Amino acid sequence: MSFAARARSIARNWFRRVELDRDLDAEVNAYLDLLTEEKIAAGMSPRAALRAARIEMGGIEHVKSQVRDSRAGALAETVAQDIRYGARGLRRNPGLTAIVVAILALGIGANGAVFALLDALLLRPITTVDPERVVVLFTGDYGGHPKPFATRSEFDQLRARSDAVVELVAHVPTPFSLGADRTTAGAVESEVVLGELASGNMFTVLGIEPDAGRSFLPEEDRAGGTHPVAVISHRLWQRRFGGDPSLVGRAVRLNGHPFTIVGVAPEDFRGTIRGAVTDVWVPLTMQAQVAPSKSVFDPLASRPLLLMGRLRPGVTVGAAQKVLDHIAAELQEQHPETWSDARARARPLTLASEGGGDLFLFGRDAVDGLVLLLAVVGVVLLLACANVSGLLLTRASARRKEFTVRVALGAGRVRLIRQLMTESLLLSIASGAAGLIVGRLGADLLSRVAAPIRLDLDLGLDARVIAFICGITLATTLLIGLIPALSASRPDLQSALKDDASAAGAWPRRGRMRSAMIVVQLALSLVLLIAAGLLLRSLASARTARLGFEPDNLVAATVDLSLEGYSRAETEAFGRRWLERVRALPGVSGACLAARLPLGGGIGPWNYTVEGSRAPASDGPAVLTTAVSPGYFDVMRIRLLRGRAFDDGDLRRGGERLVVVVNQSFARAHWPGEDPIGKRLQIGTGPSLEPPYLTVVGLVEDGKYDSLEEARPFVYVPLWQHFHWDFSLVVRAPGDPSGWLSAVRREAHRLDENVALTDERGVTDNLKLALLPLRLLGAILAALGLLVLAIAALGLYGLMSYSVAQRTREIGIRRALGARERDVVRLVVGHCMRLTAIGLTIGLAAAAVIAHRLSDLLYAVSPIDPLTFVASPLLLTAVALLASYLPARRGARLEPMSALHRQ
Repeated sequence: MSFAARARSIARNWFRRVELDRDLDAEVNAYLDLLTEEKIAAGMSPRAALRAARIEMGGIEHVKSQVRDSRAGALAETVAQDIRYGARGLRRNPGLTAIVVAILALGIGANGAVFALLDALLLRPITTVDPERVVVLFTGDYGGHPKPFATRSEFDQLRARSDAVVELVAHVPTPFSLGADRTTAGAVESEVVLGELASGNMFTVLGIEPDAGRSFLPEEDRAGGTHPVAVISHRLWQRRFGGDPSLVGRAVRLNGHPFTIVGVAPEDFRGTIRGAVTDVWVPLTMQAQVAPSKSVFDPLASRPLLLMGRLRPGVTVGAAQKVLDHIAAELQEQHPETWSDARARARPLTLASEGGGDLFLFGRDAVDGLVLLLAVVGVVLLLACANVSGLLLTRASARRKEFTVRVALGAGRVRLIRQLMTESLLLSIASGAAGLIVGRLGADLLSRVAAPIRLDLDLGLDARVIAFICGITLATTLLIGLIPALSASRPDLQSALKDDASAAGAWPRRGRMRSAMIVVQLALSLVLLIAAGLLLRSLASARTARLGFEPDNLVAATVDLSLEGYSRAETEAFGRRWLERVRALPGVSGACLAARLPLGGGIGPWNYTVEGSRAPASDGPAVLTTAVSPGYFDVMRIRLLRGRAFDDGDLRRGGERLVVVVNQSFARAHWPGEDPIGKRLQIGTGPSLEPPYLTVVGLVEDGKYDSLEEARPFVYVPLWQHFHWDFSLVVRAPGDPSGWLSAVRREAHRLDENVALTDERGVTDNLKLALLPLRLLGAILAALGLLVLAIAALGLYGLMSYSVAQRTREIGIRRALGARERDVVRLVVGHCMRLTAIGLTIGLAAAAVIAHRLSDLLYAVSPIDPLTFVASPLLLTAVALLASYLPARRGARLEPMSALHRQ
């Protein structure tokens, strides 16, 4: 009998034993039926016969249990053997193991970090009891679009009608100026914290039990302005008050008014707004004292309240929605002027999950961007798995004789698959553990990136994120191990044992899918590299762009005196005195006031009209505008081209000297070829229908204002003629910016210790903030591009290695017939270069399309930038050439006789 026939006989006997084992239960049941029938024939009742048969069968059941236990023990021992054998095999190939773990760890970690961001913003429920019953109520605006906003009167109407199915809560985020504390030994300065005006039932509805003190009482939600109480966060309690247990009952100043602290929220309660940590809660009835601009009691005001609630026990979302539909129709019938939309239909009331409100607040574009980013890193992980699978397939091809011998000795296919999947599992576990570290580092990086845009995110690897990483780790095991295991577990015994190379001819057919995968990876890598290159080139251009001002050695501190209840006269007096004190500081070369700073955000368009135009200013076009004090152009070093800058005489409100300064773009747009000095325009910000004319007294050069776009028309007006409660004091002084900011803060507190700075930074930080989208997107695309490039290079290396391994005998024949080493190298590298050419062609076409989509983000760089579109393909070609040359050289150096005898 041949060796192959003997192997097949052993395999048949093994499967026969498996079938006998599977029939064990059937045999036992048949014997039980036989015993039962015998006892019934002896005169026993059926029930007694069955009981007696089962007692008699007890010994056999015991034997059966022992057999099963022995099987389980044998299986456990076999699994332990697989783990030990797999671990030894991985240790024998440390280079391959390290490469596989590194690639998968990067892919798993990137997915974990992005999922942590998505989880923190959208998926993680707020701290509450039964979070699945917490909902957000969308009231619908007058266009019929769902919005999670309402006025106080709308909230009262809805709460009174819907209380049977849902308990409603109203809240509105509000900044609070927390006054200075001089009552303790360690004096604490005033600061601005994020707070919420909340209906009195918020804590009880959400099931939040304070760590100390109490929450709001029902009567504190009724009479307006009579219950100045507050609940503070655990974080604020620890950070500002040192965890003082006697804090409850003490008074603090919030927005210039005394409030009594009645409770401390739990440590894990961060508030109801994702992306921010709320530190203070005040009853909604105190709105007039702490936030008069919110106007939540005015039925004609804007709709500042956010509505959320909890479904009553036993009430489903569908049942509650039907009740709300009936309420909407009832409210429209009773109040058609306020509860009808533009089409005279009832404004819709819609319930959504608790995250629905945050989904709206963050914006659909931001959410879609996060989901798209998660999809991109998911694709990268799939590509990594495909290439790792190729590497393992290459490794399995080198072990073909080992698998053949094991099959010949009786190992079944299931046994081989289990062994190889165990090795894949070990690789995935190691990659998952490393991926947790990479994910943590990535989450920390995302937290630092979010800091400039004031997002306070908890991106820790909580149970949900860890479960996600474990899930993709298990999925990775299947993706990287199943195809190599299935392929290696079906060896051709005759060909392998006879060192036959007939299987090698099947390589081109088996390699088509892998070749297509390599082409896709090369194309995707090129697209990512070109996109990242364009953004990084744009970032470099933006950093050297002419801004129209000099941000170096400039610091700015911002206050909002409306938080302290200042009047207009008090605000103006505070600004003048603060500016005088800072200008007198030694080392200060200049200081000024400005409502908004370049690239600092908040510069809004104002309607205007030039003299001679028929359209009123309120209906005219819009122009970017800011209000500044005298000395602004000197401090910012904005070049004055004609006329004069503002002086102290221009600051009188209601005076005759109503003036403006315009930039070059505005002058060119309205008075081309003319001198703009003396021209007049109206800005539609006054209370009357006909605002006064303002005379142009100066012309300054163009600059960058709200973004790094090309120059836009811009108008400067004198501060105090155009009043602002919030403004910035800008200081030009050499040295450490933090030291100057401390000095500016100190002078503000000497005027009023309860005034808190809402923002303080170097003006160069504004440029960094403006460049943040470019930096973030460029860094992500560059990292993903390099990762895909590394994956593609390893994939090419694995593909070429597999090709050389499968065609070893062919190479030996070619060498024996006279082929030189360079001919063999050319054969292998040529195949790789053909795949690379196809991938680059597809990638260039796709990159050209995507580059035009990125044109809005580019600055001073063409979407079809020649340098980027030439350098990226050259880089990919060089990497592909290297990845194919190494295995080609190794195959070419084989001796002909050795290659002919190798399989």
